[in-house]
Amino acid sequence: MNEIFHQFAAAIVARNDDNLLDHGPEEQTARAVEALEKFAKTTPLMPAEPGHMIDLAGFGEAPVHFISADEEYLLLSEVAEALGVPIWEACEWARKQQLDSIQGQREVDEERGDGMLGWECMRAYCDLHLWFVIHHADDYPGTKPDAGGKKWDLYGDWLIARDRLLAFIADSPWSKEFMTNMGDLFAHAAQKFFGGGDLSTLPAMRSDGTPTTAAEMFHTELTLEEARHKARRGPNIPIEESK
Repeated sequence: MNEIFHQFAAAIVARNDDNLLDHGPEEQTARAVEALEKFAKTTPLMPAEPGHMIDLAGFGEAPVHFISADEEYLLLSEVAEALGVPIWEACEWARKQQLDSIQGQREVDEERGDGMLGWECMRAYCDLHLWFVIHHADDYPGTKPDAGGKKWDLYGDWLIARDRLLAFIADSPWSKEFMTNMGDLFAHAAQKFFGGGDLSTLPAMRSDGTPTTAAEMFHTELTLEEARHKARRGPNIPIEESK
């Protein structure tokens, strides 16, 4: 796998050749290979079939690069590009998610109480330890200039597990449309969870703080199949066109 990791890392570095920070392409590539090898010690990886693409709930698609026994891994920068998320914002999101995973793993380890450090909560993200920097035009929004008057952001790249994609989409510029698309499918899931019981007796709270019942919150007039089509339709288009 070392050669496969090297080719994969070198391709990422080459795409960011103009934005390398502190280290040249050889060292950047070596850092990413080392990160992949460490990750693979606890989560053995194999290369994915070429051309295997994952649909991003209708908002784009991105390729799978590696697979494990029970997961598929994509490159965060490619997912971010497909969704229109700046890579430096995507990396900051992944970093926060990883910190949450570390906290969760610590809690699991303490509950287990055998003094051993586990990894089961740490398999969704792999920081490739790449150091890139991008300088923005003067009119780039949302970034304050540094002491020298330049606007810039640091970024890198990560592997992200397929089962974390929905969380990323929900925090992307498509968040509102994504949640709207998923609403009827959530309703079916809730009805299944409660086993067909009387949801009208269960109190619930809307996002604006107004009280309601679970029956009203999880009401849907769509069939399960229609709800699935709606969840995958992407930007607002008629459900029939997404079939």
